[in-house]
Amino acid sequence: MQSFILMSEKLLEIRPILPQNREAAIELVNQFFRMVNKLPLDGIFKIRPRAAAKMVDIYLKLRATDKVLFIGGFVEEELVSLLIARVEEKPYLIEEKNLFIDLAITKQGKRKSGYMKPLVEETFRYAKEKGILAVELRAISENEGAVEFWKKMGFDPFYVRFRKSV
Repeated sequence: MQSFILMSEKLLEIRPILPQNREAAIELVNQFFRMVNKLPLDGIFKIRPRAAAKMVDIYLKLRATDKVLFIGGFVEEELVSLLIARVEEKPYLIEEKNLFIDLAITKQGKRKSGYMKPLVEETFRYAKEKGILAVELRAISENEGAVEFWKKMGFDPFYVRFRKSV
């Protein structure tokens, strides 16, 4: 993994998330989940309590496989950003597999500081190393900052995911 000097002149080191980073990772994922739960969505879509701990624990177990990228951006020992991606097998497509970003979050108070871009670039490097041709993700349309960020990182809208309450 690499280190980057950002405009803030702080050294950001990209490292795998390890069991000793569990609590910091859970707090960061919880920040994201709390933000999502505050969005004016359809009234049904709500992230459950303790979902962050469950998600982090699942990916800590899966990181030993060759199918998961679970990385963090650290300034000294502070976890300031986190990215979770998994390989999706697509045997029915010519590309056969893609890398799907499940979650990407920067700590509150540190957003727009350049802490996510190096993690996304590391994700692209990882995909190329694995022979993966495409990286995909979902972003909630109400989360305009995220949609803008992903477009700046070169992502284009590809699927339209519809939702209807019944």
